[in-house]
Amino acid sequence: MPEPAQPARNPTDPSRSGRPPALPYEEVTEPGYPTSYTAGLRIETTGDGAVLTGTCPRCHCTTVYTWTRSVVRAAPRAGRAGDTGPGGVPVPVLCVCTTEHPGRPGDEEGCGAYWNILLERERP
Repeated sequence: MPEPAQPARNPTDPSRSGRPPALPYEEVTEPGYPTSYTAGLRIETTGDGAVLTGTCPRCHCTTVYTWTRSVVRAAPRAGRAGDTGPGGVPVPVLCVCTTEHPGRPGDEEGCGAYWNILLERERP
C-alpha cells in the first residue's frame, strides 16, 4: 500500500528557514530585560544623547534605539534635565526592531518590550 503524500511545505515557513516564528506584539517588561540588553550593547554618543544598538531581550532581534536628552533645547543653566549627577542618567528603552510581530498596531515599532537602563557618563 502506498504511503500518503506529505503536505507541501511553505517555503517561507519559519521552521524551514531554521528561524522561530516571530513573537506576537505585546507591551511587556521583565526584571531581567535591562541586564540582558546591556550585555552586548554598543553606545555611540551624539550631541544631545546616544544611539544604542543591542539585542532585544524579548524577541532577540537587533534594535537600534536613539535616545535624546531633551526634545526642546532649553536656555543654558547649571545642570540639564535628566542629569542625575555622577551616577548616570536613567533611560527608558523600547524594542524598535523591524521584524514583523503579529498584532502590532500600525503606528508602533518592535515587539512591544520595554525596559530601563542607566547610562553612566564617560570619565575624563
